[in-house]
Amino acid sequence: MKTIRIRLGKGRDKSIGQGHPWLFSGGVAHADGPEDAPIAVVEDASGKRLGVGFYSPKSQIRVRMLGHDGPVDRSFFGERLRTALRLREKVLPPETTGYRLLNAEGDGIPGWTLDRYGDVVVSQITVAGLEALREEAYAALRELLPGVAVLQANRVRSRAEEGLSQDDEIVAGAPGDVAGFVESGLRFTAELGAGQKTGFYCDQRPSRRLVERLAGGASVLDLFAHSGAFGVYALRGGAERVTAVESSARLIERGREHVAANGFAEERVEWVKANVFEDLRHREEGYDVVVCDPPPLVTRRDKLQAGARAYKDLNRLALKRVRPGGFLLTFSCSGAVDSKLFRQIFFSAAVEAGVRVALLQALGPGEDHPVAITHPQGEYLKGWLATVG
Repeated sequence: MKTIRIRLGKGRDKSIGQGHPWLFSGGVAHADGPEDAPIAVVEDASGKRLGVGFYSPKSQIRVRMLGHDGPVDRSFFGERLRTALRLREKVLPPETTGYRLLNAEGDGIPGWTLDRYGDVVVSQITVAGLEALREEAYAALRELLPGVAVLQANRVRSRAEEGLSQDDEIVAGAPGDVAGFVESGLRFTAELGAGQKTGFYCDQRPSRRLVERLAGGASVLDLFAHSGAFGVYALRGGAERVTAVESSARLIERGREHVAANGFAEERVEWVKANVFEDLRHREEGYDVVVCDPPPLVTRRDKLQAGARAYKDLNRLALKRVRPGGFLLTFSCSGAVDSKLFRQIFFSAAVEAGVRVALLQALGPGEDHPVAITHPQGEYLKGWLATVG
């Protein structure tokens, strides 16, 4: 296997020594070896070997360390995958066949996520070094889960930044266009290829179960409803009615299918095809439970100020739709907006809305989305359960 030797500048090894997996280009003093090498051997300024990682010649994150100093081969991938699967077997709720199987840095393989939907696995590889080693990685996956179909979903911006193909690829089997699965006993389908992320939002499972607990006899407003999973949980929890606002007609149709597949009457859900911001500016009715789970409103750090204003406006409008004593679940999945900033934005929204807000619980992804303690950047999804006075 080709490798490139990376020598760090003086004093630039502290974060790597503490276990952070990312080595930025600014820390590199010297590189010796082929630029297309998948693996970098990283040394401090004195030449002491610090470990190995996936090499990305076109990325500001030049190396993603593996916490491992041996061969990066099928055995390496197999060990990390087996450890990841054992964790899911321990922490997933019963009757759940849709989940995050591998969570990149959180499971020790930076740049690789795997979402499993029953007998289909959707893979995303976003690092050049790992892409070059994918045959060994997928061989280990097939050994772990023989017979599963595997789709590599490539339409993500990070692959373009690494100079990698944007065309989806079938790696094994025949995944099809959709994959059915069960989550906490409820039936859903993931859109493969055409859908957002890998076709479904596995990370919101704990918050969906929270909505189910709050929904008894309640009116529920689900903003950015996607394919209606929050609403389906609310119906099982006994919601009197659900209003789901979503801009995509395709996703609304899939949401209707989810409602029917779980045995709920179609008339219990009102689907509204609209831009959520515009809908909230004209909506006057109050609700007992409001869910506000937008797509990322900050996609680049240089757009942070504008994105923060959008989050504030959105939450101000959403707070006004919560009845006194009701609940708001609000989220941000923008990596550039950390938990502290999101709380500040939510505070400003509450002040401008002129309502009394009490924070009840911090919200985030489920246990199948582990975050390495040395990699806070992995905490992309954050949110709050709040009650409005």
